[in-house]
Amino acid sequence: MPKRKCSFTDELQKKFPTYRPGRDKWEAECTVCKAGTYVSVSNKGAGDLKAHMDTEKHKKAVRGESSSAKLTEFFVRSGKTEDAVNTAEGAMAFHTVKHHNSYRSMNCTSTLLKKAFPDSDIAKKFSSARTKTEAIVNGAIAPQSVEVTHEALKEIQYCGVSTDGSNHGAVKIFPVIIQYFDWKKGGVQTKLIEVKDTPNETAETIAKYLTETLAKNNLSEKCIVFTGDNCNTNFGGIRRDEAGKNVFANLKSLLQNKTLIGAGTIEIDIENIIFKIYQYFHIYTVRTESLKEYCDFVEIDYRRMLSHSKTRWLSLFPSIERMLQMFPALKAYFLSQQKPPIALKRFFENDFAEIYLWHMHTLMSMFHTHIQEMEQENMSIMEVKKILNNIHTILLQRKSNNYMSLKVKGLLAQKRKDGLDKGCDQFCADVHGMYSACLEYLEKWMTPMEEFSTFMWMDLSEPPNWNDVEACIKHLGEKGVSVDDVKCFDQVTNLRKFTETCNHDEEFSGLQYNFKDMSCKDFHAYLLSNRKLLGKISSTAKYGWANKEDEEEKQDEEEKQDEEDN
Repeated sequence: MPKRKCSFTDELQKKFPTYRPGRDKWEAECTVCKAGTYVSVSNKGAGDLKAHMDTEKHKKAVRGESSSAKLTEFFVRSGKTEDAVNTAEGAMAFHTVKHHNSYRSMNCTSTLLKKAFPDSDIAKKFSSARTKTEAIVNGAIAPQSVEVTHEALKEIQYCGVSTDGSNHGAVKIFPVIIQYFDWKKGGVQTKLIEVKDTPNETAETIAKYLTETLAKNNLSEKCIVFTGDNCNTNFGGIRRDEAGKNVFANLKSLLQNKTLIGAGTIEIDIENIIFKIYQYFHIYTVRTESLKEYCDFVEIDYRRMLSHSKTRWLSLFPSIERMLQMFPALKAYFLSQQKPPIALKRFFENDFAEIYLWHMHTLMSMFHTHIQEMEQENMSIMEVKKILNNIHTILLQRKSNNYMSLKVKGLLAQKRKDGLDKGCDQFCADVHGMYSACLEYLEKWMTPMEEFSTFMWMDLSEPPNWNDVEACIKHLGEKGVSVDDVKCFDQVTNLRKFTETCNHDEEFSGLQYNFKDMSCKDFHAYLLSNRKLLGKISSTAKYGWANKEDEEEKQDEEEKQDEEDN
């Protein structure tokens, strides 16, 4: 068998402190010689490092530096200085992630700190560029974040779990979020416990993934709520008669697809049109360039077409808006083609296509705003119910007035002048039918949520009224939850006084993910107080190749032990 290559380990770095990790695990960088002096340790390990120190080049570098500084300056001194350097590198890694900076930017930052603070010993020894910063994040800070969360989850009694897919090309990423109440920490807490890619996004795969994740974190018996997108994969539609074919659990999901139900009552499939137009252009440069020429012809600015996913409701509104911006050019383009897609040809030949788009734009603007509110991380069931009530009120008013925007009315008036009264009447009927369908679908989803009406006072948008609280206590009593109403009355009295002055404080109900509540300055202080985490930052174990090597060495030891046993 070929001889196993040696690697630069923590033990070697301690023994030879003038070296630090090189470009890969089989080499070290000499901090005494000129920057970029790498020494391979793959052959003899410590022997290679000694051999380099005996070279004339290394000795000359030592003599040159000794005239202006002590030799000890080449060593990372243990104690406070080493901790300060590790802390700085850890804090900068945290800062990079928190502010969504590129790891590549640390190549510049690492050098800039030395130039900007030439008198700082910490800046001189700061050596966390792109590779090391990424290793600190993945190998030290991220595991610490998960460890802290695991410790917190040991003390909770109940929790809720939620997930949602995010597609990156062919890779499907699913984060798992846990939400629970911790009065010691200030109320509802939201934590990320897992991020994993799955082979597909079927209900069976998602359910298995969540089950395994909950079991791994000892939360199987504590989880009482599941939340997610209001798509059939998660909840199986309104009828709930597709047992085993969805990731349905106890809490009804946020209502997010009512617009599409209403849109299904009109004669134009707008979702399908948006998808087909996007597919027609997005990878065809020749078609795109031709469309740009039509944009110049009709004197509008070219804008890239947007895609829409049937399970990503917030993508529909911007897609419709972009299509309206490009409508004159798109219409001219497709009607001039010899063999355009049939569905697109029929759409742009329809005299009322643009009017339908404008009405959907008006309707979706309302839904888009409310869905964004509901998707905030600090939403409670009471706040969601209040938002749904607002949507219901708006839809009722729009239906009673058969509301259409002034833009739509102006276009309809022009169509009537053109003698298209029959089409205008059909459009008005479609608008009324759309509002009816939206209301019907919304009401079916709101009915099960009436059970939570007794808790509406808890959103504290107004000072609590004792009658509402008393009704809540009775409701809980019927569910087997006993509440001392005498003590509760005194507490509600104090709460009422408090909310009268503090109910407009934006920080009153703030939530954070894992380390999200820490500023970069706070995280720096956190690092100084956590020797274990500083050890991870300074150790080569944070690099992915180090873990792989440990596994290989363990496997070699096991194989060797098996040979001896045999």
